[in-house]
Amino acid sequence: MIETEHYVLDAPTLMAMGGNKQVSGLIHAAAASGEVRLWVPVMCLVEAERERAGIVGHVGMLVDVLHMIDDDYAMAVTIAELCRDGVPFGVGAAVHAARPNHMLPEGALVATVAPESYEGLGVGVMDLNR
Repeated sequence: MIETEHYVLDAPTLMAMGGNKQVSGLIHAAAASGEVRLWVPVMCLVEAERERAGIVGHVGMLVDVLHMIDDDYAMAVTIAELCRDGVPFGVGAAVHAARPNHMLPEGALVATVAPESYEGLGVGVMDLNR
């Protein structure tokens, strides 16, 4: 049995959609295969929209490929803890989503065009700049 690969897309990656070949390739791989699952925390989506208007609409067209993760109290706690250390909200949300949880017992990788943001935060990262 083939295991599903899980990736969390953060705000910089969402903003790179349509212009970055690696990001586009990952989205196409998820659309063409049941073996790649892409997750988008709502906080990351809102952060991306704040930086570049229209991202929410673009992601909405990909709702069959990009699976939304609703914010909850546990995510708020993680974001608050990381924010005290200067970590941006969206990075905190991606970290929370990538950590092992009830939906993803093995956790996920953060697929990002800004891998340096995750150094020392204890989550795996897929650098989409390579």
